[in-house]
Amino acid sequence: MKKENLLLRFVPTMKCNFRCNYCFLPNEQKSIEQTMFDDHSVDEWIEAMKLFSDKNVEFYMWGGEPFVLDDTYKLLHEWTKMDHIISGCRIDTNLFFADKIAKLCPSEKIKLNCSYHTQYHTLDEQYRKIKLLNDLKMIGMMNFVASEYNINKLKNHYKMTIDDLIEKFGEIGVFVNVAGDFNITNNPKHPKHEEYKEMILKYTSPKEWKFLRGNVGSEQCSAGKSFFTVHDTGRITSCIDSNKKIYGDFFKGEINPDNNTKECNSQCHSLISYPFREDNDFIPVAHLIQYVDRIKKYRESLVI
Repeated sequence: MKKENLLLRFVPTMKCNFRCNYCFLPNEQKSIEQTMFDDHSVDEWIEAMKLFSDKNVEFYMWGGEPFVLDDTYKLLHEWTKMDHIISGCRIDTNLFFADKIAKLCPSEKIKLNCSYHTQYHTLDEQYRKIKLLNDLKMIGMMNFVASEYNINKLKNHYKMTIDDLIEKFGEIGVFVNVAGDFNITNNPKHPKHEEYKEMILKYTSPKEWKFLRGNVGSEQCSAGKSFFTVHDTGRITSCIDSNKKIYGDFFKGEINPDNNTKECNSQCHSLISYPFREDNDFIPVAHLIQYVDRIKKYRESLVI
């Protein structure tokens, strides 16, 4: 019998060691001490994942910087050894702890979404860390936020353009995503909004722009059927019910998905969310790799 695919989202911590001015999270939130290991130990999280061996499980971690916690490395080392954990598990990281990742939890099942913050990493250091993890087949993509600061740093310090950056990392087989600065892209009244949008659309398709901005109507979605958030206590919820409905308990191995898709008119600003909507043809399994493939094809279509 074919196993059901299940995507579980975890937030190890909201703490972050960086303070980037274009981040969507306020700095106060990045100082919160609470972690997913406060109520349950790392060993309890490891054992609980075994209870879902009847499904193909893909996990996603964000924050905060997940790798700021020592327990994250042990958790990933043990989870990725399990047969029912599938390849394509995305983790968002600022890459500061790249050497520790490579040493303590190397796994081809993990696909890192690595941000390049020019304020904190030199280009040489970013390249070294990306190559280290890419040699371990752990890189999903490198994410470059096209903020004024980052673009000027490329131009003035490295004499490079965004296209040069894409080419440099492309030489080692790493895809560079060009993300919009939320301060401009999410503010249609910004004086540079239309000019900036035109620039971003050289790197990201109009369709992805639409979904990343949450410009969607009411449509069916399979969140609540195959995509869930696991809270620190083990409570399992879904974005489709605004966290009101409890779908199960991670530590009891209990999950009761909806049988059918539900209608949802919520704005899905996150790549992790909108591939589950039925108003697009995006593939939700290994969603980060699928996104990279879509954008590669889009960029190729622009080349005359």
